[in-house]
Formats: sequence, structure tokens, C-alpha cells
Amino acid sequence: RQLSDYPLAVGDDVDKVPIIDYFNKNYSKGIKENNIIFTHSSTQAFSFIMEAILDYGDVVLITAPNYGLFSFIPERVGGRVRLLELTSLDDWKINPKKLKELITEINNELKLDYDINRGKYIFRRSDYSPKVSVFVHFNPHNPTGVVYGQKDKSLLLEISNTCKEAGVFVIDDLAYAGLEYDRNNLAMSICSLEGHFDNTITLYTLSKAYGLAGLRSGMVIANEIVISLIRDRVFQASDSLSILQSSAMATIFSPEESVQKAREKYSAYITKEYYRRYIFIKSVIDGVNILNKTEKNILENIIKKNKLSIDINKSMNGIKDVEIILKPESGFFVLLDLSKMLEKSYKGFKICNDKTLLQFLYTSGNIKLLTGNAFCWRDHNQLVVRVTYALEYADLLNSFLRFKSSIESLT
Repeated sequence: RQLSDYPLAVGDDVDKVPIIDYFNKNYSKGIKENNIIFTHSSTQAFSFIMEAILDYGDVVLITAPNYGLFSFIPERVGGRVRLLELTSLDDWKINPKKLKELITEINNELKLDYDINRGKYIFRRSDYSPKVSVFVHFNPHNPTGVVYGQKDKSLLLEISNTCKEAGVFVIDDLAYAGLEYDRNNLAMSICSLEGHFDNTITLYTLSKAYGLAGLRSGMVIANEIVISLIRDRVFQASDSLSILQSSAMATIFSPEESVQKAREKYSAYITKEYYRRYIFIKSVIDGVNILNKTEKNILENIIKKNKLSIDINKSMNGIKDVEIILKPESGFFVLLDLSKMLEKSYKGFKICNDKTLLQFLYTSGNIKLLTGNAFCWRDHNQLVVRVTYALEYADLLNSFLRFKSSIESLT
């Protein structure tokens, strides 16, 4: 590789060859060089896509809860964000009927506002009224950990058909693909569904599933027009990208059997580790008596293998007023409901919202976590937080026992 040469803005063709072979073998048929472009990250890719396809006043639909960083990027380019709420009634998955109704409702609102208040849209490039232009789909989902796999194919078809009929692009964010606990139910890409490639913009990154956040390596798979628009943004922003990023992506997505076996071996190992860590913190939060036989065996093996000095009866008897909202199917996050802490006090300081909860946890135990406002939790009567378990066991134990101690100090 000629490191003395500047790479092209569209990306190095040498790195695209294995990716093309991999995708044609495993996912979408007929992907070519002009369907691939590399970026510094999936977040940068999302920003470029917003600049490329959003007109002033257009709406981007994102599920709630969500990856909070994506929720304000459209506003930088004159777009607006609306939220599609996920609920336990739908097993925390997208309800296509609700999606269709929300798209119709928003489009009607936008058309009416455009007709009445045309002056508000002076920066709009087209003469058409604003509309819902994009729906962002996370698979596996951040922060719920829900996976849309082969068993959800019909649901994914409904979601994609709903968007396609309404002229709405689907951005399929597969940042956590590879971290599914059930290795027989892997995240299914919408672009792999026959007839749905052109309406889907697929995002990949090496940051999450492969622990390579420092490489800042992202990739977009889409139709040629979308890719050409992103290429223009890459060229204007930085001329081109580091060849290290595209080379890393090409290595991960190599179609060679030995590479695919190595990748699956790694994925099976890392997902098993994350699931074991989930069981570990579940033992602290819910209490060891709540665990089933398999989970208790996992906990015993963890304690023995890691030589943890721990009094199970004292440390793992549950944390009062803390509930796990749903069992994650992937990743390294879990959502906790702390609503029972509302109106409780710490040394005269009362907890009444996300901000005061953060202040209490940081002051009482040097605890930092993500509260509901940061990931668009819709029920404002709840105190919901996202916590990570991507830590060593000793650090996890120390952190959650500090958390437990803080909770117990409330009156």
C-alpha cells in the first residue's frame, strides 16, 4: 500500500473488494464499488447523510429511547426530530401501524404549516412542503439491547414497506451487530431484504462489537446516488480518509473462511462475557435468590474464576427501589428504573428529576451514569438510567456496591 499517496474521497478500491465479496455472499446481492464509502465513524456518516438528503424543515423519525447523539444532529442542518415511542406492549419493538400513523400525522402537520407559514421555510431548497424524510432504525437497539433477527423478518419487511410507500429512507444502524447473545439470532439487515436495498442506508462501525473505537472507522452501504452525495461531503470536510480505517473495515468484513471463523469465535466469546457480566450485576440488583439454577451456576463460576472476595448474602441480596426494566439481548447496557427514589432525600437534598438524581449519585458515591433525558425516555414520571457492565468484575462489584450504598443512604 502506498502510504505516500492521498486516498480518494470515495475510498480505496482495494479495501472495497473483500467487502463486496462478503456482502454479496452473506447479505445483499449485486453490491459494487459505488455502493460503499468509508467514514471516520458511524456518527460522522450519519452527519454526512443528514447534510446530503435533508431539506430545511424535513423530519427525521427516531425511536425513543434511542442513541441520544443522533437526536440532535439533524437540527444542525435545519431538520427536525420526532420520536416514535417504544413500549413493553410491543416487546420494545417497532409497531409498523404506529409508525405509519405517525408518518401520516407529521406529513399532514408539515403541509398545513408550510401552506400557512411559507416565510418560515425561506432556507428550504425545494418548492415542496417538508415531510418525514428518514426513519432511523437501531439493530441491535441502543439502549434496550433488543435484537431484530431472522425471526423478525416479517416485522422488518412491514417496517421497510411502510417507509418505502411513504417515500421515507430507512437508516439501518448496525453498530452493535455482532454482540447478540443468541448466536442463532443475529441482527438482520434491512438492505438484505429483496427489493429494499435502494431505500435503505446501512451504517457500520468497528467501535462497539470489536472494541476499536480509537480507530474511528465507519462505513456506509447505500445506493450510488446517496454514496455520491456522501463522497462530496467527505471531500469538502477532509479531502479523504485514513487508509487505516478502510483497511481495518476490509479486514473485519473479509469473506475468507478463516477470517469469518475467527470473527465468529471472537463474537461468541465476547457476547458470552457480556452476558456473564449482566448476570453478575443482576445478582447485585435483584439478589441471588431471584436467579434461576443456570444463572446461579454462572455466578458461582465467575466468583471462583476471578477469585472475588465477596459475601454473597450481604452484597447480593438486592438493591431496594431499583428494578431492571428488560433483559438485554445484546450489547453491554441495562436500563434501570429508579422511580421509587423520587421525593426521597439525602442530607436534606431531595431527588425530583434527572438532574437532581445525577447530583445525588455523584455526590454520594462518585457514580456517573446516563439518565433518561439523554436517551429520550418518554415517560417523564419515571427516573430511568442506562448503566454499562463493560468493566472488569472487581470494578463492577465496587461500582454497584457504591451504588447500593448510595441508594440505602436515602430517607
